[in-house]
Amino acid sequence: MKLRILSLAALEIEDAKEYYNLQQPLLGDSFKKDVQKAVDSIVSFAQLYPLVDEDLRRCVLHRFPYSIYYTIDTDTVVVLSVAHQRRKPYYWVDTYKEGEN
Repeated sequence: MKLRILSLAALEIEDAKEYYNLQQPLLGDSFKKDVQKAVDSIVSFAQLYPLVDEDLRRCVLHRFPYSIYYTIDTDTVVVLSVAHQRRKPYYWVDTYKEGEN
């Protein structure tokens, strides 16, 4: 499958990486590696992760309190958000629906 990461999701990844690097050197790099592993798994096994809505799936990171929300568009995995699990659920949905890529 192909992969597309929306700009909002990419920004969330970079923001979290910077935050964790400020907390402890290289922790942000570990976060980004964990995200990359999860994304690789999603691309390989896109149907594996549970549906949380009609066509929306979620992959929960194990080490960090983040979830990757994605959808499958024909042969492309589209990562919509990499959201902190304690933030307001689906805070990013309105941005996605407005066509923010």
